Amino acid sequence: MLRDFRLPIIAVALLVLILSGCFFQGVPSAMKSEQSTSSSEYVRLLPGELFIKEHLTNDDLTLKTNLKPATSNDPNVAKGTETLSESLGLWMLYAVEKGDQALFAQNVEIMKAYDYQNGWIAWKAGGENETPVTTNALVDDLRIAEALYMAGEKWGDETYIQLANEIGKSIVENQSREGLLVDFYDPNYKVASDSLTLSYLNASAVQLMEKHQQVSEELNNQVHSFLNTLPTKNGFFPFSYQMGSKEYVYHQEVNLIDQLYIGYHRAQAGMTSPELWAFLKDEFARNGLLYGRYDASTKQPMVPYESPAVYSLAILTASELKDYTFARDLYERMVRQQVRRPESEYYGGYMDMSQMDTHSFDNLLPLLAERRLFNEGTLQ
Repeated sequence: MLRDFRLPIIAVALLVLILSGCFFQGVPSAMKSEQSTSSSEYVRLLPGELFIKEHLTNDDLTLKTNLKPATSNDPNVAKGTETLSESLGLWMLYAVEKGDQALFAQNVEIMKAYDYQNGWIAWKAGGENETPVTTNALVDDLRIAEALYMAGEKWGDETYIQLANEIGKSIVENQSREGLLVDFYDPNYKVASDSLTLSYLNASAVQLMEKHQQVSEELNNQVHSFLNTLPTKNGFFPFSYQMGSKEYVYHQEVNLIDQLYIGYHRAQAGMTSPELWAFLKDEFARNGLLYGRYDASTKQPMVPYESPAVYSLAILTASELKDYTFARDLYERMVRQQVRRPESEYYGGYMDMSQMDTHSFDNLLPLLAERRLFNEGTLQ
């Protein structure tokens, strides 16, 4: 009797289709691809993006600060459904990295509806607070401007360039001091900060502003030179710079997020940070992980936890430095903190399971880093 080989052949064909990403029946939705809004190509939908859209998005499409509802009596702290300009900027950068014009355009409209005043953007909004904040954050405004310039150039949309120019003009008029930029500006009191948090200094964004004639060549050069000549103490960068005294401020407890933002911004501008990079690679090689904070003198960890944001920034820096092997190793460690079970309600999220909560920052940065790795071919 002849055997029927059709079923095995069909099974093999289906398996090939599934593995190639062309067959989606019964595959978790986060693993599907979606059609790019700018071309006929298909783009992998990452689990982290699905988690953010399903669990960290408010009804008005702004991003929540936390998964769990919460409020704070401290106006300097964001909680719960309050949204941050930080989140907006990272989400916009991700949309550019992904090539998602619809997501980017959506967030441009959110920015306009946000507390936006001629290029000045409140650092947080929404939630249950009746009194809006009256200051911005330099790092967030620079990031949003950078995303707008990149999108305008990528998709040929002059309106994005004009919005970025508004932000650049506001920064120069209100936050430029002694050839540098300062942390914030309060339009109500017409007063600016007298210090610069060094992790805020995004030189690549300033360079784009100079390219589009919103900052002078002199200011761009001074920002670049200042970032390039930062001192270190025991291999770590200072935390901030005081304009009045012209002094650097170092912290005894070093937050790797601050250090890595400085290292990343330097790498974007073509600078290396050999002492910091050697410490990170040695620490990772020795322990197989990076902790969130270290003692500045002993270089011993001061906390028992890891941070997905730390790994993300290290990955982005490694990408800029073309240290692709280290970037892949960091990625493999980072995703161990992600919920990877498709049957889980929180699939794709970087959850603190002890609190059943998470922060938007700890999901947006890993998503951006992961997309970067796929785009450059480090991940397949």
